[in-house]
Amino acid sequence: MILIGQRLAIKPMEMADIPAVRSIELAVFPTPWPSNAYQRELSGNRSAHYSCLWKDSEIVGYSGLWSVGEEAHVTTIGVRSSEQGQGLGKVMFAHLVNLAYELQANFISLEVRPTNETAIHLYESFGFKVLGRRRGYYTDNGEDAMVMWSDLIHAPRFKARFLQIVKDMEVEGLGEPPDPRWPRS
Repeated sequence: MILIGQRLAIKPMEMADIPAVRSIELAVFPTPWPSNAYQRELSGNRSAHYSCLWKDSEIVGYSGLWSVGEEAHVTTIGVRSSEQGQGLGKVMFAHLVNLAYELQANFISLEVRPTNETAIHLYESFGFKVLGRRRGYYTDNGEDAMVMWSDLIHAPRFKARFLQIVKDMEVEGLGEPPDPRWPRS
């Protein structure tokens, strides 16, 4: 879980953050995005929302999603390997869910490797379910991707679970939790 006393802050990703993000990504993913992908996303994709997780004065994680209609699609999430196992991925994912509420999405989707059991358990803890498979999705080894979806994020059960997860998170920039009332405020 998150270590007491850490100073954590989530901030929108900026162009100057890309080298640190890229360094993390190259170390933790077998098929990182092309070197110019984040620059293109930040400068030319109005649907894209990317953030960095800062621990003291260093970027230790990052995440992103696209907002398309009533869907928020998680595009990436990564935590520096030396910082994994401390709950920082959970913080970044909570930020993405909160962002989906802010963007007035109704559902959240993502793809994940079937072999990434840690990520699958994280997503399941938020209430996500496997609803499909993309055959040969990952180009490094032809592995399929599991497609996971949230329930309606404004439904009382999903929202109550989310509010329980974030209630003790003290992270600057996490965002205001959604109003617990149904359907939304």
